[in-house]
Parts: sequence; C-alpha cells; structure tokens
Amino acid sequence: MRTSPTFALLFAASLATACGGPLEDEPQPVGEESLGSQEQGVDESCVGSGVVLAQPDGTSVTASYPRCSYADFSGTSTDGTYDQTSCPRRFVTEITNLNGTYARPFVEAIPSTSNITESGCKGMLVAGAAFGYANGYWYSLGNVSAAGIWHPAGTGPISFPAYCQLRFNIGSGGSGYSKFRVTGIGAALGVFPTRVRTGVNIGNGPC
Repeated sequence: MRTSPTFALLFAASLATACGGPLEDEPQPVGEESLGSQEQGVDESCVGSGVVLAQPDGTSVTASYPRCSYADFSGTSTDGTYDQTSCPRRFVTEITNLNGTYARPFVEAIPSTSNITESGCKGMLVAGAAFGYANGYWYSLGNVSAAGIWHPAGTGPISFPAYCQLRFNIGSGGSGYSKFRVTGIGAALGVFPTRVRTGVNIGNGPC
C-alpha cells in the first residue's frame, strides 16, 4: 500500500498537534486552577491524574542516577494500540525519582523489522512531547515531530553500516524536576501505528 505525500504531510501535522502546542519562550505551569488558560502552552490532558500508566497505553519508571556514565530510563509500548481517553493516541512514560537531576527527554519509533530499508525509514513518522513536574505544577519542556532519517553506510578509514534514525530528543531537557512525563506516537507510512519508546537520558558521562 502506498501513501500519498499529501496524506503523509497531513498525518505528520496531526502528530505535531497531538503532542502539544507551539513551544513557549518560558515554560508555562499547569495547576488545578489554570488548566483551561494554559491549553495552548501545555497539553494538560497528558499530565492529569486520569492518564493510564500501564500497558499498552503507558508505564512508570523509577530512575537511578548512573555513576560515570549515561543511562536511559524509558518505557516501550507492547504494540501500537496505545489510545487512552485522557491522552489520545499517545504512549506515556512517567519517570520518577529524578530529584532535580538534569534529564534529556526523547521519543523513538520502533519499526516492525530490524532490516528496515531506506524508503521504509523515510516513511516512518514519530512525534513526542515532554513535561516536567516541580512544586505542584507541570511545565511544558517542548515537543518534536519528524520523519525517519536514513544515514548511508560510511566509507574510508572508518566504515559503518547504514542505519535509520528514529530517535529524537525533545527540547533541550531540564533540571529541577521531581519527575517527567514523556509522550510519543509512531506510524509507518504515515498510517499504521507502531511501537514507540519514550523516556529520558541522564548522567554526566565518564568520570
């Protein structure tokens, strides 16, 4: 089945819309008294108490700061059926125990095969949004939407196989938060929902 470019573009736009409004210069808090007023700054439907943090719609992960390295703390959907009432068409991972640590949120689409082709890679769409919780409020940390990026095999003194980039950082990260929520959605050919991974990367690298 081939998807028209127009349909793919419309779907990509819907992915961006589904994962929150435009980035604000300053993150806007979402509290009990300001959910309506902050609708464009933060998609409060994904940070409310009604969000399901259990498969296939979401999960909760406890972070532990790595020593002398980097580490991902993330959740992966069991399939592409994530679609909960409070946060439609998105898989949600909540990462707790951050204790103010700087964290870099990301989203990654997972193709149905490890032998993905260049055309298959470029036909994958992924989108995500991230939110940080501090002092009783959720703050928008940004959103991203992109198509898969094909990296050809390297030649010369240093060679490496071709690969498909389906992981993208969301915003520039942040510190001072006790927990993050990272939402994501992936689609093959702009139509078929795929598994997705959402989470954060923390750590300071080698000692």
